[in-house]
Amino acid sequence: MVKLTKQQKRDKKKKAAQKAKITQKQLEAFEKKKLKNIFANGRQITRRQFDAYFYSRMPLVRFQAIEVEWYSFLSNTLLGIVFQDTTDHDYGFAIMGRDTRKLFRWINGSKDFHTTPAKAREEMAVLINSKYAKDPQEVYPQGDEVDPTMDLFNRIIPEDKQHRGYKIIASEPRFEAGRNIINEIANSFIDNDGHFVREFQSVNFNARLWEMYLHVYLHTQGLQMNNNHAAPDFEVNYFNEKYFIEAVTVNPSGNPARPDLPPPEDHQDIVERLSDYMPIKFGSPLFSKLQHEYWKQKHVKGHPLIFAIHDYHNDSSMTWSRTALSEYLYGVRTHIVEGKPRLEKIEFHEWNKKRIPSGFFHQEGAENISAVLFSNQATIPKFNRMGKIAGLGSKDITMIRQGFLYNPRGPHPIPFMKNVDDPDYEESWSDGLIMFHNPNAINRVNPEAFSDISHVFYSEDEGFTGFHQPYDVLNSMTLVIAEMPETKAEDAA
Repeated sequence: MVKLTKQQKRDKKKKAAQKAKITQKQLEAFEKKKLKNIFANGRQITRRQFDAYFYSRMPLVRFQAIEVEWYSFLSNTLLGIVFQDTTDHDYGFAIMGRDTRKLFRWINGSKDFHTTPAKAREEMAVLINSKYAKDPQEVYPQGDEVDPTMDLFNRIIPEDKQHRGYKIIASEPRFEAGRNIINEIANSFIDNDGHFVREFQSVNFNARLWEMYLHVYLHTQGLQMNNNHAAPDFEVNYFNEKYFIEAVTVNPSGNPARPDLPPPEDHQDIVERLSDYMPIKFGSPLFSKLQHEYWKQKHVKGHPLIFAIHDYHNDSSMTWSRTALSEYLYGVRTHIVEGKPRLEKIEFHEWNKKRIPSGFFHQEGAENISAVLFSNQATIPKFNRMGKIAGLGSKDITMIRQGFLYNPRGPHPIPFMKNVDDPDYEESWSDGLIMFHNPNAINRVNPEAFSDISHVFYSEDEGFTGFHQPYDVLNSMTLVIAEMPETKAEDAA
């Protein structure tokens, strides 16, 4: 055994101390690096995934900041965003957690702003990893929550009374994505009359689905929502302009003497129904809503009032019925003669012993209706697709969408077929929405308030004018395929 000298012992201790010091520095550097690692407790997500959870930004925020990066932390317990200030062009971040209504809201953010998004990202990572990762909370109360969250899928209606559409979205594994995104939307929905859950599960399922669709669209459009009244359904602000919107649905006939026609079998069937049958179907609920005279209510008086209508009278009608609405509203039909549009006035619509005047906008009292907003896409497949592209559904489900797009270069629509999972697949809540403006309206709608949808105007001098969103979806079908035998379904819209 070799005996060390005193000097050698001192050298050995010195080297051990130096090694320990180096190891401690390395450990500190590692921990510091780990704190700055945005992926230590999170993952980057797409804008569409982020919007599925946090769609209700305040309108002014959209003009103050440009969103750059989006993150999910601690298994979606927290959300994060890196943004650029539009005034100083520097970068900051914000962290969102759920309040007691399960809504994601701001809970923390930048103390300093940075010259690069990387620096803002690092500061956000340090805050997440040092503070929130140690004790993540399911809820971060804000102190101003009042209304309870709706639980749409806690069944309060007996199964034999449940609507068929509700049963599909509530139970079908293929529609998990739709179910999940509806749950997120419900967190911010205010149930003014206290009947929403009951009606969503039963006979008024489609009407309530249409309201949820309008709710999420209006939020994503950046309008300020102020639902303080039971009627009309929505009150929104666009800067200093106020709009009221009442949801309307075309429902199956409840009159045994005049039952609905079966689904059309061919193109000729569709052409015949568009002339009279469908204008009467649209006319009945619109005329009924007109009798409510919402414009006389104190909070509505002097502001634009919009009727928002959707056709649910049979399972596939939304794929072919939209052109009939324009003819009924304006009392004008367009024909293509020698490649040019020619307008023909319509006096009335008659079907199965029922006759109504054409031209809703020319009826008594209709001057108080500023516009009619229409969509044929507020359907279960729409919510399912939007949930899928937001990452809220199973990877074992495939959705193939096919249909026709508006052609900005000609009269014939463009056929399309897309896998919803394709990286270049795009879809928004505004797709398919079209606003028909009333030429006789006392209070007009500013199209800029609804800038991401199509708009139609009509006058006797100029005919039809306005603008369509390029390549807007006119109609579609969605094939939903699960990775198990005999589990595919084809659904409208």
